[in-house]
Amino acid sequence: MIDGFLLEKKLNKNIPIPLYYQLKELLMEYISVSDENTPLPTESQLCEHFQVSRSTVRQTLGELTSDGFLVRHKGKGTMILPRKIDQDFLVVLESFNDEMHEKGYTPHTEVLSLTVQEASPSVAKALKIAKGDPVVNLVRLRGANSVPMVLVSSYLPAAFNGLGSLVTEDLVNNSLYRIMEDTYHVPIESSRRVIEIRLAGDFEASHLKVAPHAPLQYIETISTTTDNIPVEFSKASYRGDISRFVIEIRKKRI
Repeated sequence: MIDGFLLEKKLNKNIPIPLYYQLKELLMEYISVSDENTPLPTESQLCEHFQVSRSTVRQTLGELTSDGFLVRHKGKGTMILPRKIDQDFLVVLESFNDEMHEKGYTPHTEVLSLTVQEASPSVAKALKIAKGDPVVNLVRLRGANSVPMVLVSSYLPAAFNGLGSLVTEDLVNNSLYRIMEDTYHVPIESSRRVIEIRLAGDFEASHLKVAPHAPLQYIETISTTTDNIPVEFSKASYRGDISRFVIEIRKKRI
């Protein structure tokens, strides 16, 4: 049965916007004001109310399912999935744990690897050190409410202010940036981040619990000190189905 928000909505067949796209926009509004696990009206109900074909409804529901807004169960119908977690990672320099706590989630971290190794050409270029110089490589799987969210590999110049000793630190329960600042006197002042879409390989898929070739939000970060010295180069792969990023843009003042 169609009720509430959708009951008052109609599609406009007199404009050059495809009906499936109009329906998708309406259903996204409905999803935004509904609780997770709320059942969606059936295909037949949507067809009847909006006066569209079943193929139009199926295209709409298929795209919303692929985009991570809905899940379709045989015999149970179509349900609204939990909302993606907004992250301020691209705007604010803040630890993952602090941000998750502020948003009401319980964060968790698993250290997969913590070693000192030789810098590859790409790592050396990012950190402005020589190829083969020692770097700390920290690989972590991080998540919230027991759901894996991001797989991140960080590289730090081992010779800078004794950062090589990070291999002895507890990086499961403590913030990397806080340890860098409090223990090694290496405060992070700014970061440059580049974001793109990549497909999950076997390693990412197995740890993030997604299908191979699932889309991931891939972010490379170079973080620098107050003296503009690069002290961290990281590669992070976020699950695209549960994460979205907030970007704040301000007008340039002349």
